[in-house]
Amino acid sequence: MPAIEFDPTKREVQQNPYPRYQQLRDHAPVYRIESLNAYALTRYDDCKNTFLHPELYSAKDFITQAFGDLDPVPEVPSLIAMDPPAHTPLRKLAGQGFLPSVTRGVEPKIHSIVNGLLDEIEARGREFDFVGDFAGFVPVSVTAELIGVDRSQRENFKIWTSDLLNAANRASLSEADVSRIRGSVAQLRAYLEGVIAERTRAPTDDFISQLVKAEIDGDMLSTIQVLSVAILTHFGGSETPSHLISSALLALFENPTAHEEVRGNPSLTTELVEETLRYWSPVNLVFQTATQGIELHDCVIPGGAYVMSYISSANRDERRFEDPDRFDLHRDAHGHLSFAHGPHYCPGAALGKRMAAIAIGAVLARMPNLQRLEPTTEWLPSLWVRGAKTLRVAF
Repeated sequence: MPAIEFDPTKREVQQNPYPRYQQLRDHAPVYRIESLNAYALTRYDDCKNTFLHPELYSAKDFITQAFGDLDPVPEVPSLIAMDPPAHTPLRKLAGQGFLPSVTRGVEPKIHSIVNGLLDEIEARGREFDFVGDFAGFVPVSVTAELIGVDRSQRENFKIWTSDLLNAANRASLSEADVSRIRGSVAQLRAYLEGVIAERTRAPTDDFISQLVKAEIDGDMLSTIQVLSVAILTHFGGSETPSHLISSALLALFENPTAHEEVRGNPSLTTELVEETLRYWSPVNLVFQTATQGIELHDCVIPGGAYVMSYISSANRDERRFEDPDRFDLHRDAHGHLSFAHGPHYCPGAALGKRMAAIAIGAVLARMPNLQRLEPTTEWLPSLWVRGAKTLRVAF
C-alpha cells in the first residue's frame, strides 16, 4: 500500500484534493488527520451512512466548529446541529418557510436581481470578476429578498453577511477582524429581530412570516427559534450558491462541448447545475461527532472523536458514479451528497439550484461570447468550501 499523507490545511491539497481523495478511498477510507485530530471518511456509502445514522454520527458540534463563540444565536441549538428525534419537529416547522408558494414567489425577484447585476456590469465595461462582481452578489441578494430585508439596509446586510461567513475562519484572523465580525453579527441579529417583530405584528406571505405563523399539531416556533432558522438560512444560502454559480461557468469553460450544448439549449442549465454539484461540490465536508466507538474498515473511530464526511470525495467515488472525474452533462448526477441526505437534507436545495440555473442562463443569453482571461483557477484556501477565489472574464 502506498504511503498516504493527507493534510487538508495545506494549500496544495486545497487547490486539487481529488487525487488524494482517490488514494484515501482506495487505501485508507477511514483516515486520521493528525493536524485536525479528526477522522476523514471519503467513500460514498460511508458518508451517506453518517447522515442516516445520527445515533452514531451526531451533528451536535456543527455550529461550534463553524462559529465558536461568534455563534449569532447561542441561546438555542441550531437546526443544523440537532439530531432526531429532537430535530424532527423543528425541521417540519422550519420547512413551512420553504413551501413551494414561497419559493415560487421569489423566482421573479431572482430574475430581476440577476439582470440588474448584469446591467451594472455591462455599464462598467467589457471585463469583470465573475466571482466578485456577480456570483458573490446573487445569493446574498436573493436571501435578503427571501428574508425581507429593507432595500435601505441592503449594503449593510451584505457587509454583515460577509463577516458572518468569515467567522468560520476565525482561527486565522487578527483580533481586530474577530472584533469587527462580532460587531457585524450583533448588528445582523438586531436587524433580523426587528424584522421578526414586524412580521409577528403584521404577517405577510414571505419567508419570515411563514416561520412566525408555522404550526403543526399545536407546536409553533418561538421567536428565538425563528431567528435561529432565519440566520441559518441566510448563512447556508449566501455562500455555497455563489460557488455553485461560478463553478458551473468554470465547468463550461473547461468543457467546450458542454458549453456549446448549453448555449444551444438553455434548458440544459438544470443538468449543468446538477452535474456541477456532483463534480465540484461547493461544500467539501460535514463535521460530525462519533457518539460511541465505531468500527469501520478495520479501524476504530473513538467515541467523542470528530468525523469529517468528505462529500466532495463521495461525489467522485467510482463505486457510485461511473468515470467520476469526467464532467458529463448527460449523466444522472442525482444521488450526490452536496445537499447532505436524510434528515439533514438542505430544505433550500430546490431554491439554490433554481437560483444557479437562472443566473447561468442569463449570463449565457446576454454574454454569448464570454471568455475567461486567466488560464488557471485559484481555489479558495478553505477546509469547508470549494469555490474559485476569482474568475476574470470578458464579454
